[in-house]
Amino acid sequence: MLKRSLPFATLLLALACNAPGDAVPAKPAEPFKPSLSLRPVAVSLAKGATQAFQAEINYPEGMRYMRQPVAWRVVEPEGGTIDGTGLYTAPAAAGTYHVQVKREDFPEVSATATVTVK
Repeated sequence: MLKRSLPFATLLLALACNAPGDAVPAKPAEPFKPSLSLRPVAVSLAKGATQAFQAEINYPEGMRYMRQPVAWRVVEPEGGTIDGTGLYTAPAAAGTYHVQVKREDFPEVSATATVTVK
């Protein structure tokens, strides 16, 4: 008789500990917020000089990419050139120019740096 009542008592105890009203709900996952930062944000260069820019992004949880999904551009025409790695070459004309980097996976996210060429 003792053997039959022991599993029943264990079942009652398990049900009492797992009552639906006592469960703590899991915290909902925060929505992913893409970010992008650019360094340096301002630089002064001589005509024809080069400057390496760096973009830093965050990734959705569990996601990794073969390459950093960013696209570089110089905003002003004739404002110099920038390659796919972020290496900027200043133009032969003095002025103020802007380097922009944009996330390819979230195109609405971008950052801009100011380049003063002397």
